[in-house]
Parts: sequence; C-alpha cells; structure tokens
Amino acid sequence: MKRIIVLNNYPFDTVWDEVRRGDKPDHHLYGINYFERRGYEVIIAPSNASRKWNRMNTFARRIPLPLGDLMQQYWTIKNLRKDDIIYAPCETQANLLCLGRGSGLLRSPVVCIAHHPFHRGRMSLLRRPYLDQVIRGADYYLSLSNGVAQQMISSGGRSLVLKWGPDANYYHPSGEVGHGVLAAGRTGRDFLTFAAGAARAGIYADIICLQPDAHNLLGLPYIHLQVQPVNEYMGYPRLMKAFNSARALAIPLYQDDSLAGLTSLMDALGMAKPVICTRNPLLDIDIEKEGIGFWVEPGDVDGWSRAITFFDEHPDEARAMGLRARKLVDAGLNSEFFASQVLRIFESVYTGN
Repeated sequence: MKRIIVLNNYPFDTVWDEVRRGDKPDHHLYGINYFERRGYEVIIAPSNASRKWNRMNTFARRIPLPLGDLMQQYWTIKNLRKDDIIYAPCETQANLLCLGRGSGLLRSPVVCIAHHPFHRGRMSLLRRPYLDQVIRGADYYLSLSNGVAQQMISSGGRSLVLKWGPDANYYHPSGEVGHGVLAAGRTGRDFLTFAAGAARAGIYADIICLQPDAHNLLGLPYIHLQVQPVNEYMGYPRLMKAFNSARALAIPLYQDDSLAGLTSLMDALGMAKPVICTRNPLLDIDIEKEGIGFWVEPGDVDGWSRAITFFDEHPDEARAMGLRARKLVDAGLNSEFFASQVLRIFESVYTGN
C-alpha cells in the first residue's frame, strides 16, 4: 500500500479523533481522512517533541532562515520508505525536506501547501534566495489563494490553487433567518471596528473572542460579548448553535498581507449564512459577486454600520444569500472535493507528470 507521511503544525491525530467524534468538521484535516478511502496509508509524523527537540526547534526559530520542524523532518527521514509521499499542508514544517528533494538527496516526492506569502516582512529580501530554493525543491507547492500561488510560480515553483471547502456533512443549518450579526474568531480579528460599526448602527451584535481580545471590548454599547479562555476556545457544537441563531456572520480583519478569515468563511458557507467580511486580497471567493454577502474596507466603521443595518432590515435577502452560500458547498466547494484535488497531485507525482 502506498503511504503518505503527513507533517503539520498542529496534532492531526488529535483533530482526527475530534472529527470522528463529531466535535469538529473534517476540512481541518486537509484531506487526509479521505486518502485512506483511495488506497493510501496515512502516517502522521508525531507532534509531541521531547525537551531536546523543543530546545532545538526553539534555537532554529531564532535563525533568520526558517528551517521547518526539525523533529518531524528527522522522524520522517528515519521512517521513510520507497514510494512514500511527504505531505505538509502547512508551509512551516518541511523546509529542509524540500531542500533535500530539490538537491536530489531525497527521492520521495514532497507536496506542500502555502497558506501565506513567503516573501514578506523586513527580512524578505535576505531570505528570498533561500526560500526560493525551498519552493523549487518541492514537487508541488500548492496554495489556498491565487495571490500566493503566483508568488510560488514567480519563485520557480510548481503551484496550483486548491479550492478549500467545508465539511458538507458536518453543518446542519436550521433554516431560521436568525437575529443580529455574530463575529467569532481567534486570529487577526479587528473586533473593535466591528463593535464601533454596530454601535453606530444602533443594532446589537455578538462577539465570541479570546480573553486577550476582550480587554478593549468590555462595556462597549450594543455588544453581547462571550469571552473564551486562550487554551479552550468554544467548540464547534456550541458554535453551530450560535451560528444558527445569527442572521449573518461577520469576519472583521486587520489589514494584513497574510491570509485570514478563510476558516470563518467556510463556517458561513456550511451554515448557510450570509457574511460580512473585511476585504483581504488573498480571499479568492468574491462574496459580493457570488451574492452571499458584503465586503468592508479595513477600518471602515461606516461600512460595517451599513452592512449590519442592511441585514437587520432585510431578513428575506439575508435568507436568500445564505441559501446561495450553502449551494456553493453542495455544488462541490467542500472538503471531499478538496481531497480529490490533492489526490490528483499525488497521482501525478507518482507517474512523473
């Protein structure tokens, strides 16, 4: 049986157990649960490093050139067999393996997924020659957005844009139009601008956020705040109840050059809810073109106020937008189709195409 060795920045074995229990949708596994159905054996590189490896990874992170996860890469080399494929659905893990593949020292194919642009930040010019070698070393450096894929290609890599979609069978939309706008999320969230928009509209809104994000939000008018511990964010079963009760889902983001908000957008699609989202150039789904929501410019309080007011005043249009969002999922923008895209890449590297 052909094997796929998987390296990731969070423990896939734990997430897989959560998926099996129904505690999390399966798109967080980036296809690996579907690989076994197609005749592959999935081997997950361990993520619980010893003290020695933790010290080594900490030291490596101080180096301006990102090396990847040293422990997972060493474990992969030790356990590699002929015809194995190395799969890293997060770009932080397998840099040295990519260099080994590019130099001819590693015979096994390496397929990675880039979520964010590589060439950014103050050290980007110095790191670029090294990172270009990493990108070119992989058989494919796939991407979740066209902007990142173009950067991979400009660096000489082989890249394709993957359509990441939600677990179609996990979400159970209630069909109710709901009330208010709900913002939830953990990374890069500009909740303060969203809250200011709700206050300007004079319409109550809900925010589910981590404790560090809550300091500037306590006591603000027109906001129902649900503060979550840093290490125990609200689980999906409770989140889905909150999503069902909302009329629209909000994704307020800071202006950034990284991909943000995509997971929350998947939740909106799965739950058949319209969405208001801060414009991010790396989000490829055009929510306005698809008729499923509205873009708001970064920091635009008036834009949030107008969008929140629209959904408050137009429940029928909100329901129609939500149904169009879910239709995208049922028409193929889902986790099973995502896995099929990755599997085609695996088959192509086996055949040398």
